[in-house]
Amino acid sequence: MRVLEVPVKRAVVGLVALVSLAACTPNQQARFWAAVLDGHETEARAAAAEYGAVKAEATAGRPCAEWYDLAIEAGFTPEQWREPVSRIMYRESHCNPTADSPISSARGLMQELIMWADDCGGTYEDLHDPVFNLNCAAQVIYPQQGWGAWSTY
Repeated sequence: MRVLEVPVKRAVVGLVALVSLAACTPNQQARFWAAVLDGHETEARAAAAEYGAVKAEATAGRPCAEWYDLAIEAGFTPEQWREPVSRIMYRESHCNPTADSPISSARGLMQELIMWADDCGGTYEDLHDPVFNLNCAAQVIYPQQGWGAWSTY
């Protein structure tokens, strides 16, 4: 019977890890499993738990929490998420990645104008892609114009 205990225990640990990582993006999950396979399981689990705690605090009572992981991957910090990213996103698009402004060319989560699509290396249609939209906001728009790029700031 002891021979079966180890595989069963590993399966249970693996299942618990999958459930706890379910809220993570595919990139975050890949980094976690790469660390585990490299023999850093303890550190990977500790980092995942710390990230989960920071995420829970940063998203508590704030809108658009479903986009937190992608915003962090794009380069925003948890502090920026708390204020003003989640607020800007909610006011601009109500957390809808396919939102289009009725009065301008702005679209996507952060309501980026058509001129930014090219500056960010994409097309106007790409502004509806949450990954592209958040990367454009974090890597190009915010560094060039600051929070004032969004009128709701």
